[in-house]
Amino acid sequence: MSATVPENAAEATGDRVVAYLIDFTLLSAVAFALWLVTFVLNTVLSVGAMAAATPESPGAMGGGSMLAVGLVGILINFALWLAIGAVLVYYFGYYATDNETVGKRSRNVAVVDETGAQPSQRARLVRTAVLLAPFPVMLLLGGVLGGFGFLFALVLMGGWLLVEAAVMFASDDAQRLGDRVAGTYVVSTDG
Repeated sequence: MSATVPENAAEATGDRVVAYLIDFTLLSAVAFALWLVTFVLNTVLSVGAMAAATPESPGAMGGGSMLAVGLVGILINFALWLAIGAVLVYYFGYYATDNETVGKRSRNVAVVDETGAQPSQRARLVRTAVLLAPFPVMLLLGGVLGGFGFLFALVLMGGWLLVEAAVMFASDDAQRLGDRVAGTYVVSTDG
């Protein structure tokens, strides 16, 4: 007798975790590269602004200039988080067509509905929306607080991912919170 969708999902948990780690590594590398670019831009702006003050004219870098540099830095940080959001939307949107991300494809697991069929676009969007629920707060923290906001955002997302993992490991059918809300499972595509 063939395994049910929930049984298949439970059996695929190990491959699912490895697939997630692959995807997380890829997305983290892109996010870090984007963060590094904004860090360099903010550093160049700050150093350039401070260099504008000379010993002959120490007041050349007045409060207005520092405010302008700070505001530009905030705009750069918001651009960073919008870029990271665009990468996430592209990644999940592009690969959601086949119900596979790079990690899922490499580990032969896919997202299915309770019947084992390809889930609806709505279910895929709901599933992803739950996973990315903290992103608006991350955008705000990262945009306003810059580097410190990036750290807070990472902690926030890490905490949320722990909640998702705890729900997945605590359930008999290996559904994370997003899967439960969307009615989806991650199952093995091997034989």
